[in-house]
Amino acid sequence: MDTHDPSRAESAPPPPSFGAESGRLRDFPLAELLWQFHCEARSGCLRLRKGALEKTLWLTGGVPVFARSNEAGDRLTDRLLARGLLTRAQYDQAQDLLARTTGKRIGEVLLENGLIRERELNEALGEQILRMVESMFSWTEGSWSFEPGPSADRITLDRSTAAILMSAARHRIPLRRLWDAIGDHHQLPRLDHEHRSDDGRAELTASLMLEPSESAWLARLDGSRSLAELLDDFDVDEHELLALLYTLRLLGHLQLELGGVPALAFQR
Repeated sequence: MDTHDPSRAESAPPPPSFGAESGRLRDFPLAELLWQFHCEARSGCLRLRKGALEKTLWLTGGVPVFARSNEAGDRLTDRLLARGLLTRAQYDQAQDLLARTTGKRIGEVLLENGLIRERELNEALGEQILRMVESMFSWTEGSWSFEPGPSADRITLDRSTAAILMSAARHRIPLRRLWDAIGDHHQLPRLDHEHRSDDGRAELTASLMLEPSESAWLARLDGSRSLAELLDDFDVDEHELLALLYTLRLLGHLQLELGGVPALAFQR
């Protein structure tokens, strides 16, 4: 089991209040920032910067609807090539066309030149946006700024904001950061009353798009066993459990109690 010492975690600052427009990711990790914006139903552009890298996420009513990035690995054409939707010859043709075209987006150029079908493009765009959004959660340094306003781009994503956060905790947030957020391993995880029933657990499983092994944990989060005791079970996936607890707590569905007294606010 992780030897994390919760006493080493720094006290967390309060969440950004409505109207906050900028800050540091060190103070407000993206998962907490994005959920705060979701709860406040903000619409606008969230920009993350780290050196020369910039990733941009558009929100409508607190829901991610579009994303862009200047990181080479986030280019749509590279993703289409990796998925086999463009051949190498088509990829090279697309790069040449893009270099000679101004004022048009990649998707428009690909469609106009018959390099991809519209349905395939839309599916690839949705997947690409999710990939870019999830990649943002690996940033622990850098700054963020928010510009309120409408979003001209709308892509229908197949995941809710809650499911995006769960996937980020599962795949992008390192175990050490999860421990820093959760804190003391003697705490008793207790799922909120609304989700303790079979129907409640089924709702969480669907809304968070939980894997079967993750969903199986929900019935055990009744406050009767400490986190340490849960982790002592045979063949427990520590990262899986911590990612689930982190997400449930962030969304307000879980309490972590110590000696029958609610634990302190998130520690990092």
